[in-house]
Amino acid sequence: MNENYKLNNSRLQQIDTRQGTNNRYEFGHGNTLPYTGTPFGMNHFVLMSRWDDVRFYHPEDVSLFGIRLTHQPSPWMGDFCFSIMHGQLVTDEEIEAFEVLDQGQLDANQFQAMFRTNYMAQEAIFQPHYLSYRQLKDHLSVELIASERGASLRYSSSELAYYQLQRTQHKELSFVYMIMLAGDVQVEVAGSKRLNVCTDFTSGSKYNQLGQYQSIYFQDEIELISSFQTELLDESVQVLMVKVDHPINQHSSIELDVSTSYISWEQAEINYRCDAFYQLEWDGKVHHSAELWNDYLNRIDVEDSDGEKVKTFYTCLYRTATFPQMAYELDEQGEIIHYSPYTSEVESGIFYTNNGYWDTFRTNYPLYALIIPEKVPAFIEGILNVYKEDHYLPKWLSPDERGLMPGTLVDGVIADAVVKGLVSEEMAEALLEAMIYTANNEGGHETEGRQGYADYLDPGYLPNTYHESVNKSLDYCFSDFCIGQVASYLGKDELAQEYWERSLNYRHLFDRQFGSMHPKDSKGRFTDDFVLHRWGEGFTEGSAWQNSLSVFHNIQDLIDLYGGDEAFYHHLYDLVNQLPIYEHGSYHQEIHEMTELAQANFGQLALSNQPSFHIPYLFIYAGYPHVTHLLVQLLLKTFNSSVDGFLGDEDNGSLSSWYVLSSLGLYAVTPGTTEYVLGMNDWQKSRINLENGSTIKWSTPYHAQEATHVKERFINGNKYIKEYINYGTLMKGVSIVQDVGIVPPIEKVLEKHRPFSLKHHME
Repeated sequence: MNENYKLNNSRLQQIDTRQGTNNRYEFGHGNTLPYTGTPFGMNHFVLMSRWDDVRFYHPEDVSLFGIRLTHQPSPWMGDFCFSIMHGQLVTDEEIEAFEVLDQGQLDANQFQAMFRTNYMAQEAIFQPHYLSYRQLKDHLSVELIASERGASLRYSSSELAYYQLQRTQHKELSFVYMIMLAGDVQVEVAGSKRLNVCTDFTSGSKYNQLGQYQSIYFQDEIELISSFQTELLDESVQVLMVKVDHPINQHSSIELDVSTSYISWEQAEINYRCDAFYQLEWDGKVHHSAELWNDYLNRIDVEDSDGEKVKTFYTCLYRTATFPQMAYELDEQGEIIHYSPYTSEVESGIFYTNNGYWDTFRTNYPLYALIIPEKVPAFIEGILNVYKEDHYLPKWLSPDERGLMPGTLVDGVIADAVVKGLVSEEMAEALLEAMIYTANNEGGHETEGRQGYADYLDPGYLPNTYHESVNKSLDYCFSDFCIGQVASYLGKDELAQEYWERSLNYRHLFDRQFGSMHPKDSKGRFTDDFVLHRWGEGFTEGSAWQNSLSVFHNIQDLIDLYGGDEAFYHHLYDLVNQLPIYEHGSYHQEIHEMTELAQANFGQLALSNQPSFHIPYLFIYAGYPHVTHLLVQLLLKTFNSSVDGFLGDEDNGSLSSWYVLSSLGLYAVTPGTTEYVLGMNDWQKSRINLENGSTIKWSTPYHAQEATHVKERFINGNKYIKEYINYGTLMKGVSIVQDVGIVPPIEKVLEKHRPFSLKHHME
């Protein structure tokens, strides 16, 4: 790798993609993988150190099986269309052994013993665009540079390594490239220097009809010396071994390119020919992929004397661009097309996959609206194309609908883009139709539409006979609010009013006795034996403590239900300042989210999971922003750039997006509106570089590490007393000066200066 180039890209180079990778089933520090790819690219590439775990990389491992081309968004989802790529130097005797492998079956232990190699973990480089490591068995240095729909790999043998091998073995060496694929596999040797492979392996998808085609281009002639199947992890794995006709000496360097397509090998070739990346020399490829990341990372500048904090910020910012993943391509005429896992046909238009909208509507998309607004229309078009092809809006895509998590909170993604003017009116009309249809239908498949729609609409809540009835009811309410927002934007006032009224249904489930939401039966009776700390039953991955406050669109009305500002404040105070206890409830055992709640030790505030993301900001709505500022500062300190970087699942970049926004002093409590709540900017200097050339600039004249809150703000030189700011104002470019203090005030913020609540809008 070009050393001068590394020095000129310090921001990118300081990111270590291993952040949050130290995980096990029962406890997570992120449940991430060290993805190398491009921002929102088609594939990720990950060093694979384990066969027997969906967390197939672990930072403590010192051995590996190669590089995995992966589409796994989370260990809870599984992978699809993956392959494992590995190259090594071998002797003639070893080649003969490879050639007879297809005459018998290898068990998992034999397979692992044959293909595992140790590597120098401390020397390995894990960067967003670049991955490299050294194999100890043959001293090959392996490098990978990612492109948008593939990668280039280079295998190099140093002079010292070559002579060590020769001296030990006294034999000639050859290079063998292996590729391992799960599922139904197709293989084609396309000429003397090209290998085509395809796998259709998916994991739990709705239609189970997607394959990925890979074309591997070698610089030298190749020979397929062995192809055999083995059973690993109860899956059939096809193993291919290709000998590369390249003289091995002390200066050996073997390069190959991988181009992928979800459509065909012919399309993979188009992707290869039309991508300028593949026409470049190695250093040019490094520069090309680095620039894709630099363009994204440079959207935000932060400065601080704490170098680790800056590194954490940019590592989190990298994670916000790992999902969703591009699943569309360009045909010979340059038209956008995609293979639809719904219709099993090649369709026109954009498609993205690998996104759980229950997670990402809260933080990712409000962040994207600020830093990459030009890309948001493509994300939204991809969502609309799912509706066109599947007749329902998506909930969790991987690669098609997985139907996980309650509600259809993709409505929050849609409404946020519409009200911020990021999509055309024509598209907004089509989206409104999709939102209404999905909200008012329960499909024939369990993943489709609103579960229990008919039973929900009449009483205004989902009865407790439905799993997670409270969370589903609250999500339905917020989605109805979002429908009202889009209708209002399009001038459909009566329709907007209808859905805004429906969005108030959460009132049916509020129990003043407990100060929380409480499941009800079909006759309108609260359930017996209700315990605030009990998990599951009516709630999702938590108890009433975490989930009762998910009324994102009408916090002021929620405050009124609690009995006013002071009562609501004391509820929040009690939520944070108690022991993090829990009962297993319907989970019947301790799940990792419970452990992470306790380890975080912020009472019942579980920032490790999405339902708690907005809770720190609710003190602002009660009139006490200084408490939010202090609490968020404490929570930000729980993040770092190491393998233990997160407490809880990072989930598609949603937790990283929380960190990025919160550290800047902006947060969207109510996606689907144009408002961002103002917090406390945590940087000595920071700036968002807007697409239009303007900037959102923060400065803190007296920046004390001991500061706990913002005393006052000045925006564009004028004193600013509201606790929120409008998207349109931000996108014109603003200068925000915050004066911070140590001892908080006792005065409350007036209700008229607090952020959006539907109550105010409907009065």
